[in-house]
Amino acid sequence: MKVTVKSLAEAAGVSRGTVDRVLHNRGSVKAEVASRIKQLAKEYGYVPNRAGRALAAAKTPIKIGVLLPSIGNAFFDDVKNGIVNAAAEYRDLGLELLLREVQGYDLTEHMASVDYLVSRNCQALCLCTVDVPQMRTKINELSSASKPVVLLNTTVHDAQKLCYVGPDYKRGGAACGGMLALCCQHAPLKILIVTGSKDMLGHNLRIEGLQEELKRQGRAFEIVGIVESNDSDVTAQQVTLEAFRQRPDINVVYITAAGVQGAGAALISLGRADIFAMCSDDIRTTRELIEKGIIKFTVCHQPERQGYHAVKRAYMALTGQLSEDPQDFITDTIIKIKANL
Repeated sequence: MKVTVKSLAEAAGVSRGTVDRVLHNRGSVKAEVASRIKQLAKEYGYVPNRAGRALAAAKTPIKIGVLLPSIGNAFFDDVKNGIVNAAAEYRDLGLELLLREVQGYDLTEHMASVDYLVSRNCQALCLCTVDVPQMRTKINELSSASKPVVLLNTTVHDAQKLCYVGPDYKRGGAACGGMLALCCQHAPLKILIVTGSKDMLGHNLRIEGLQEELKRQGRAFEIVGIVESNDSDVTAQQVTLEAFRQRPDINVVYITAAGVQGAGAALISLGRADIFAMCSDDIRTTRELIEKGIIKFTVCHQPERQGYHAVKRAYMALTGQLSEDPQDFITDTIIKIKANL
């Protein structure tokens, strides 16, 4: 038998209007009543009619805000493609998307951008942001105010998020450690890490994964230094060259975020064939460096899927189609070398 709003109302002992308000997040309904209706809808397998949802959405459009540190970072182009695809899929169901882009990881700018999205009446947020106490507090405040937060591409420690959509960064770092141990016979390994920001949890987890895998394999290594590029190629080139000036014994370079082109330019200028360099993500300039043999491989995590599923989950949460405790959505870890670019 088809489950309808009417049958749900009868089962819950409430009016059809109350069920409609709960299923479409319109108006105020007591928490215990709303919870009972959502549970019944889940148990009975209620599936909203798309045309009906489109009509309801026309009356009460849904606005989702997205924050990306994407200015000057080509990696996020594919993330934005996924976001655009999700927005197009749900447009006839009333979805309006507001994208806020910033450059790098300045806390003040990130906080101001979140406030801006809230001021524009976004009902849910998808955030790629810094892992610091102030941002954690902000996310917890939004969640307490019934504004679901999906953490996109990287997460924030102990934040009261709806869910996380993105890579298993530690696994990605471990893949780099495993490939390094397999391919590089330097003993010991003298590793320079060029990271985006020490305030980005994903970047830090890649470093942890690398070290844990090298230890597991019993390889002798030293982290000579960890330098930040703030996802700038110019900065990446400068800090890489300075690191080699101070420690010419470096023989491995691991670039955990953007700035690959800049670090690659530094390696080209050094002209040393003994340096083993590896990175993350698949963009045009990275592929060119792999083709030239400057970078040996890159580890990728399906950025388009990240953008798409973050927006989709935020929309489903606002329309009562997501479980109350949704699982994180983890994208695949894919190693790319010259042969499979």
